[in-house]
Amino acid sequence: MHAAQVPHPSASSYTAASSVQSLKRSHPGRATSSNTSLGKAVQVIEKETRGQRDNPKWHEWRQNRITASVTNKITNSHFVNHKTSEVPQSYLKAVVGQAPVIQTWGICNEKREVQEYAHLKSRNSRGGVKVEDCGIFIHPKKTWLAASPDGIVKNNSTGKPIGLLEVKCPYKHKDQTIREACKDDKFCLTPAGNSNTLKKDHPYYTQVQTLMAATGVKKTDFVVYTKKETTIAPVKFDAKFWKATEPKLETFYNDVIVPHEENKNHSA
Repeated sequence: MHAAQVPHPSASSYTAASSVQSLKRSHPGRATSSNTSLGKAVQVIEKETRGQRDNPKWHEWRQNRITASVTNKITNSHFVNHKTSEVPQSYLKAVVGQAPVIQTWGICNEKREVQEYAHLKSRNSRGGVKVEDCGIFIHPKKTWLAASPDGIVKNNSTGKPIGLLEVKCPYKHKDQTIREACKDDKFCLTPAGNSNTLKKDHPYYTQVQTLMAATGVKKTDFVVYTKKETTIAPVKFDAKFWKATEPKLETFYNDVIVPHEENKNHSA
């Protein structure tokens, strides 16, 4: 039997591969490849990390990067707002990969809710939609920043991306309708006519804005599921909000994560 011939990789393949290696070798904020090759590397890494929590590579690429799920805590911390010099250790551990990934009721229901979303959205969308699994997206310019949406929403007819998907299944409100849940001041949504909107002062708003900043996609369908109801709250990229948010995240990265990693390397 003849061995299968492996096609010679193109120059662009070499470039993408070398950029991936560059991102692995370098500190996340110090990648040296060109923007073009980094963009290709981001695509490679996203594909390699699909499956997210069930994929070891996803955990590897998250390490030492500020990810969407922790951004609200960081931006509201006393440290980045210059109210204390004490580093919030739990946030540091979350970024460097020392915090455990907990399997919650919401996470357990995410896959089922993605299917429910696609069904609901397709009833009101021309051509229908499909939700494509995705891995981690590393910001091509701010490589210390990353995000993992619950899916990429695509037009079923054209295959073109039309937005991101982020699903939440709040355990506290699992037996309530959305309107009942909205009576709780801490709930993420607020009524808006016959629909609901994501509160701008809620932690999930920062998370969703980070998803869009890291991926470059300007729209997200934010889905909330309870046992009684599922609702879709569209969210657009908020450039003004992000302009105020990103510098705080970068401050935390430069003043906390970089020194932590340098000290660890020196003591190794």
